[in-house]
Amino acid sequence: MSRDEARHAGFLNKAMSDFGLALDLGFLTKNRQYTFFKPKFIIYATYLSEKIGYWRYISIYRHLQENPDDQLYPIFQYFENWCQDENRHGDFFTACLKARPEFVNTWEAKLWVRFFSLSVYVTMYLNDHSREEFYGSIGLNTTQFNMHVIHQTNKTTAAIFPQVIDTYNPKFQEHLDKLVVINAALAKATSPLEKAPLIAGFASNLLTLAAMAPIDSGSIDLAEDVNSPAFMY
Repeated sequence: MSRDEARHAGFLNKAMSDFGLALDLGFLTKNRQYTFFKPKFIIYATYLSEKIGYWRYISIYRHLQENPDDQLYPIFQYFENWCQDENRHGDFFTACLKARPEFVNTWEAKLWVRFFSLSVYVTMYLNDHSREEFYGSIGLNTTQFNMHVIHQTNKTTAAIFPQVIDTYNPKFQEHLDKLVVINAALAKATSPLEKAPLIAGFASNLLTLAAMAPIDSGSIDLAEDVNSPAFMY
């Protein structure tokens, strides 16, 4: 995994050099403050990061294969192996989770996997909507791309997580879109008086998302009703 990530960093450094840019990774290791996290939190977060990374990259790769005129840089022609690296890394952390049943089989685990899933989905959605011009430049609609990635990641995690978020519930995207609007307004706000109601609205939408009824997943029997949300997973 370390070898793969080092190779990815080498690709990016080479690409950046074509534009006269460079990144001093040594500076980060010397000056960044580190925070201790329990191993199970690292496993949850890294598993989600690798799987959502896979779905992001493979979706971009497949789109560009079908639309070669949208390829901005040669690196995208060799993107598939990178995508599969991410998928394999996620599979490794799937094995870690299966080896520790207490990470996926308790009521506490249900809360943690929903927390980390929601954190990852919301962070990606907000970040990507703050740089929509990039996705537009490669012929992608940011919202459609993000929802596709979230749905596919959610289906993947349903194979191991005891519960997943109901991303097909229309209210899910509705609140994500509200967060995008509030986040943009927060970026422009300058005074605490302007920010206070926006922060309250942001927190309210996050809590509403967190309180949405989840879908049982993992090792469960399929619902007999094919219209049940559980059947989708």
